[in-house]
Amino acid sequence: MTYGSVRLVSLAAAGIWMASASGAFAQQAGEAETELSDVRGQSVMERARPGYDAAGIRAGGFMVYPTASVTEAYEDNIYATPTNETDDFVTTLRAGVAVNSTWSRHALNLNAGLAQQFYADNGDEDRFDWNVGAGGALDITSMTALSGSLSYAQRHEDRGDPSSPAAANEPIEYTLFTGTAALSQNFARMTATVGGEYLDYDYDDSATAGGGPIDQDFRDREEFIERVRLAYNVSPDTNIYVEGQLDQREYKEAPIPPAQVRDSEGMQVVVGSEFRLTNLAQGGAYVGYQERDYDAATFGDTDGLAYGANVDWFVTPLTTVIFTADQSVEETTIGGSSGYDRQRFGVDVDHELMRNLILSGGASYGSDDFNSSPREDDLIGASAGLLYLLNRNFDVGLRYTFEDRDSNDATADYTRNVVALTLTGKL
Repeated sequence: MTYGSVRLVSLAAAGIWMASASGAFAQQAGEAETELSDVRGQSVMERARPGYDAAGIRAGGFMVYPTASVTEAYEDNIYATPTNETDDFVTTLRAGVAVNSTWSRHALNLNAGLAQQFYADNGDEDRFDWNVGAGGALDITSMTALSGSLSYAQRHEDRGDPSSPAAANEPIEYTLFTGTAALSQNFARMTATVGGEYLDYDYDDSATAGGGPIDQDFRDREEFIERVRLAYNVSPDTNIYVEGQLDQREYKEAPIPPAQVRDSEGMQVVVGSEFRLTNLAQGGAYVGYQERDYDAATFGDTDGLAYGANVDWFVTPLTTVIFTADQSVEETTIGGSSGYDRQRFGVDVDHELMRNLILSGGASYGSDDFNSSPREDDLIGASAGLLYLLNRNFDVGLRYTFEDRDSNDATADYTRNVVALTLTGKL
């Protein structure tokens, strides 16, 4: 048995031990469970579970929710390559905290988190990510509200990201600063919202296995987004809206020739709805038109349909089906391509087998069509898992995921399988 296998088996044994050790807690929770009735009109993951939900820590007018977890995963293709796949065991340590206000007016929410990955045999892939953020709302009057958020994160690109350089000796790291603001005004059954968003991407340089430099500064950019929405409230649960959006993507440094400047401007107009249909479904959907114009004459402009959806269907009180769809134009650094049209469709199912045992599964399909380039990718994904809630303070989760990318660029193909076991502690 390999070292990684020993770690995975040990983690599973720890989970079983924790389940046994928490028998008294589970029994008490089970007694509470018999007094609960299933609530139609809530998703499985939204439902309150007395005896299993974290109680939190009260601190004046705030509730504090700390969490920590350890995940042991086996990945059979860590570099997302079409051939000569490399497998490894990956240990991920995570910790986070959410602080939410409990005020009757206004709101302030704070959050922070970190994640450290350790690869058993490929230490160059080890990564440390972290993030901090704050958001809130100011109720200026009963009809007027100002909301906003700030966040800063250090992240890394997945090896399967289409813009990640395959020759890099380690994953590309970058920082992302995000700021948002919105002002909403109610007029009886009408609501007008004006808002904006700012994003700042800063990529770290990398190197090849032989030590050659891989410049990533040309990817650094700022994005400015402006939105206006007018919504009509059909009922307290449902609205219909029209939204217009403008955005500008500006790169900080000129690329090294023959690469072209990738600055662009975009616009989008959509009609949509955020709804709750009695106890049957809730969510939102929109459809409309979008276009993007590039400053460089060598890059072709793009336009077409814009759409998105995220809908929870409450099939039974114990089963929720989630449908998602999205189309957008994303940035890329693939040579000769201005960007790519990204489409995603997904369906996920959550089933509450018992109050403290949730089964889940899902499937997805996506396509990436690279503008000004012949490259086209088809992506298929699938997942299955279970979540066992031991008590208020501990969860155990087991999950399998499958990813496959089929591209007309054979060097971009890959298939990846991941099995992960996670222990989570919470207060």
